[in-house]
Amino acid sequence: MKWLILLFVLVIAGAVAKDGCHVREFYGIGYTVHNPTERNLKMMAWLKMNAPYCKQSDYVVMWNNISEWAGASDNVLLRQEIIHGYKNAEGKK
Repeated sequence: MKWLILLFVLVIAGAVAKDGCHVREFYGIGYTVHNPTERNLKMMAWLKMNAPYCKQSDYVVMWNNISEWAGASDNVLLRQEIIHGYKNAEGKK
């Protein structure tokens, strides 16, 4: 019985573990949060939390679509985070 519980806990932990940069989560914020200030804060938080997992190609996708996804919440600081992440991701495949 103990082994069954341990196996269950390990499966659950693996299911929620962060294993990559999922850009769809980022643009999901843009399409679900309608208040521009709140949307900007959530996008900034997502970038800071997921930056270590993103590749340069992920940042290119974000940069090319940020004006559509962020809308009125698009600003210099949000774009700065994307540029900073792109430079830090240099060399990741």
